[in-house]
Parts: sequence; structure tokens; C-alpha cells
Amino acid sequence: EFLANHILFPTYQMATNSMPLISADNEWSPLKAVIVGRAEHSAFPSEPPHMMAATMVKQYLAEFRHKNPFPAEILEKAQQELDNFAAVLEQHGVRVYRPREVDWVKAGGYTGAMPRDALMTVGNTLIESAFAWRCRRDEVQLAYTDILDQLSSSGSARIYRAPVIVGEDTVYDGLANETNGDHDNGVNGSDNGGWAINNSRPAFDTADFMRFGKTIIGQISNVTNPKGVQYLQAIVPEGYTVEILKTTEGLTTRHIDATIVPLRRGLMIYVPDRVSEESIRQHAVFRDWELHPYP
Repeated sequence: EFLANHILFPTYQMATNSMPLISADNEWSPLKAVIVGRAEHSAFPSEPPHMMAATMVKQYLAEFRHKNPFPAEILEKAQQELDNFAAVLEQHGVRVYRPREVDWVKAGGYTGAMPRDALMTVGNTLIESAFAWRCRRDEVQLAYTDILDQLSSSGSARIYRAPVIVGEDTVYDGLANETNGDHDNGVNGSDNGGWAINNSRPAFDTADFMRFGKTIIGQISNVTNPKGVQYLQAIVPEGYTVEILKTTEGLTTRHIDATIVPLRRGLMIYVPDRVSEESIRQHAVFRDWELHPYP
């Protein structure tokens, strides 16, 4: 029912050295190339009410409507920040890619400002998120195709596009009345563990995962389910493993950088309300790390 589009490309030699353009296995090594997003024309995401209630700030829930643009002054400032960030990186010798400018309001989508949510590099493999959010379904196709085409024509990379959903999407089936109550991380036998998505098809945001050498650490959340984890494990390069943190029930709404943040090799901060030091040290990659709770 779900097809992964796998493309294998020949070796690419950078103009300045012989290293492949796509090569990453941690979150702290010096950048050689990066995608910096664009904020223009972003719209509020528009998912079912139970999903918005589970992941967004309550006071703004009324704004999360189909084709509702963010305030122009906020988008202008956000775009200025992203443009400045890209310029600073380029000044330091980093090759910066930018997504295509898209009218997300017209497209019925969300944003091109957050490539971290949509794409992840593991070794020489570039992986596209299998988004749970329907408003993000075409995000990579609309905004990042030019970048993927450039990499495919001149670089060494295995590129995995998101699984193709055949027929109706079932990821919200039976959950319209859920209120994001108790969670069991989807590993204790329940179908969805109380999350805002079920486990009927692979779903994950790449922002729910971090790279620690050959170990990929992730979490189950309101946008990542166990089938998504299984799918990711199946496509990462040989020798890499995907491990899931045991997190606090109900608090890891989405994206792992709100749970743990490595500052450099061997040093990490974590949010104690969301994950315990004991749980982190269950993973061999962290047993000799210096861990600090976020104050």
C-alpha cells in the first residue's frame, strides 16, 4: 500500500575537494552545506481540531484554519532573519541552498521555513518525511524539488522520497474525538497510544530524530508513529540503527529538539519533564556522555 521512491545517484565531487556533498552522521560537526528555509507566504497549518489541540498553543487555535496566512509583519521579519542567517553561513564558507518561493496560502500548505522538519541526511542518504499532516504532504515537492534535482544530477546521494499513499489516508481514522490524553509511546500494545495519529501507515517528521554517529535517536510523538520508525529503520544506510527514547507520557508533542539537545560530542542538555536521565542512559551511545537537565 505504501511505495518508497528510491533513487541511486553516481558519485559527486565538490568543486573545492573530493568529499561527497551529502555526508552527515551527527548534529555538531562543522557545516559544509545546508538548506536554509523561506518564510514568505506561509499559512497556519490546518489539520483536524484534535491534532491542533494536541500540538499548538491553545490561545491561537482559532487561527489554524485552511489557507489562513500568517500576519505579513511576522513573515517579513522571519524572512529577514532567514536571509541574514544564510548570508552569515555563506560568509563562513558554507554552501547554502534555499527552497523555491511558494505561495503556501494558494497551495493550501504550510511553510517552506523549516527544512529540518522535511528532510534529513543520514550518511550519504537524504530522507524525506512521511508527514502525518496533510497540509505538508506536498511541501517537499513544491519547495525542494529544485534542490533534489540539483543533487541528483551532480552528487552522490541516495534519495528516499516519502512513501506514496494509495487511496484514502487513514492516519486520523477513529481519532476525531481524541483529546491527547494518556500516552504509552505506542509500544505497549495499543494502536495509537493516545497520540493524535494512529499507526495505520508510516508517519514521521525527520525533526523527531537526531544523529549520534551510527545511532539515530528518535521519539514517538503526535506526528511520528511506530510504523514510521520501522520505515525509517528500513531505509537508513547499512550499519545505522534507529532507537526510540522512552519519554514522559503526554509531553513529547512533536520534534525531539524540544526533548534533548546535544551541544557537542559528549555533552547534552535534556528537558527533565519530558525524558529522564535514566531513560537516556539506557541507550549505549549516551552512557559516557555528560548530561545536564534544562533548568
